Amino acid sequence: MEEKDRPGTGIGSEDHAEAPESRVYDIDAMSPASLDENRRGSGAAESPEAAEAEAPEEAPAGHGGRLKISRKQILDRFAEKNSAITKLQREKAALEKERQSFIADREAWLSEKTALDGQVKEFKDRWLRSVAEFENYRKRNAKEWELLKQQAKAEVILEVLNSLDDFERAFAVVEPAGETEFVKGIRLIYGNLLQILQKLGVTEIDALHQPFDPTRHMAIGQAESNDAPSGRIVQVVAKGYLLNGSVIRPAHVIVAK
Repeated sequence: MEEKDRPGTGIGSEDHAEAPESRVYDIDAMSPASLDENRRGSGAAESPEAAEAEAPEEAPAGHGGRLKISRKQILDRFAEKNSAITKLQREKAALEKERQSFIADREAWLSEKTALDGQVKEFKDRWLRSVAEFENYRKRNAKEWELLKQQAKAEVILEVLNSLDDFERAFAVVEPAGETEFVKGIRLIYGNLLQILQKLGVTEIDALHQPFDPTRHMAIGQAESNDAPSGRIVQVVAKGYLLNGSVIRPAHVIVAK
């Protein structure tokens, strides 16, 4: 029912006021609170006719072409926006929770990685020390083994040298003119032993007429000599020998006074 047909109003009345223009709402400029205030200020209950009157219509040309939207539609649009905002907030909270969980997992992983790095460094240090200790043991063992072989060789050579001394003392009492085939065979064996010792690195110390050297010679007596100056070796009682340049038996000598 239009305003002019309601009781108490007449066309010719002085109190007649022109019917208010239909309201136009801007959904982006208004809020639900302002809409509620407008609703309470109007003081009129909505009726089906009023709801129908509030249905959107095309705006006249004087309103710039904007649509007239009812308050119910505006509230529905705000409810949709609030629902979307609530949904986004829930998704944001879930993402934040997931982010915090990821940060906690990352910190736990970093802590575990640091502990594992420490263990790896410790195991590597132990391995390097073990390798160094084994290398030192191998070198020490090789050196000791080589020394043991040299000592064993020297002991055997010393025994052979004692036999050579016996050969030389025997040859000293044999007359060169009276040598038999047996003596020649013994001399051959003696020569073969000397060759074997030379192959093993044994060499004779040249001592006769040399200055006395306490590192190579052992003085067992002194003698007067007109041919040799004092301190010279005038007689070799027992030959001395070197093994690879080291003295294994000094020469037993007599030195001139």
